[in-house]
Amino acid sequence: MNAARLSGEGATFGALFPGQLSEKAGMGEALARRYGFISSLFEDISLHSGVPLAEVFFGDGSPSLHDDRPAQVGVFAASLAALEVLRREHGLVPDGVCGYSLGTYAAFVAAGCLSVEDALDVLLEAERLLSDGKRAGDFEGTMGFVIGLGRADVEAALAGVCPDTSRLSIATENASAQFVLTGETELVEEAVELLRPRALKAEMLPIGFPMHSRSLSSVCDGLQNFLEGGVTLEQPRTALFAPMLGRRVESAEDAAHVLSKQISRPSLFGPTLQAMSAFGIHRYAEVGPGDVLTRLVRWTLRDAIVARPALERPEDVAIFAATVAPAPGPRPVGAV
Repeated sequence: MNAARLSGEGATFGALFPGQLSEKAGMGEALARRYGFISSLFEDISLHSGVPLAEVFFGDGSPSLHDDRPAQVGVFAASLAALEVLRREHGLVPDGVCGYSLGTYAAFVAAGCLSVEDALDVLLEAERLLSDGKRAGDFEGTMGFVIGLGRADVEAALAGVCPDTSRLSIATENASAQFVLTGETELVEEAVELLRPRALKAEMLPIGFPMHSRSLSSVCDGLQNFLEGGVTLEQPRTALFAPMLGRRVESAEDAAHVLSKQISRPSLFGPTLQAMSAFGIHRYAEVGPGDVLTRLVRWTLRDAIVARPALERPEDVAIFAATVAPAPGPRPVGAV
């Protein structure tokens, strides 16, 4: 695989990279059909990961597209595809980047911390460690979500179900009144049932791991060993924001800490969006499939400008590019 980093010149937007559950049939297909460099990127990632992206995702998709490894590799690939079309076709790279859980790997590539190949290697190692640990019985669990209640109310309810935060806790603060729960399956189910009558919405998520829970510390130990075994992380060249920290990543050491530990630490996505806004970023694009993060931006940053529609087709990327200060050179096809 060509391990060169994706980079370019100029930009006036923040790139947000989605996580697992954003996968869907057809993602990346329109970009791969239009651009040979995207088709080549998908072929390289398919060979390196063992996930045949075109077979799994194009057309109506395969029944396996929601399995952990295909879903994770597919979202990663589709995110990098949109990023690369922005750069090559429109001369645009972001001022700041942030990944939502799985989206961390694409964000690290976009920031210049990791090569495509190294980011994919870390993603695959994380998936292997999670799968092996689950099979070995080192941990078990799932996730749920609640909308419409504040942190204090949610934390009080969780403590009432189980005061041990290694068994049940808030995984992600998506916004001030939107939280993802994580922990042992029975406890998460009990918490969701308890919160449902008081919340706007409270439901389980189809996730087979207690992500962003301290119960996954052994996975993070394995990831740290993997990184120390030869993965090179560099100082971010583009402002990189990490929900694990709720702020900007300041150094290569900071980046390594996030990459090795974020699976077992709570994620502060809403506060991180606020940090990006304070940095001066007011225009955003969800660079990858779906619009989950687009909706979270609208929930958290009321005055932000967000790309619509999602950057999934060449014409949609061109529409977004036309709203950003144009780079020198030919006017993009389809720009308005």
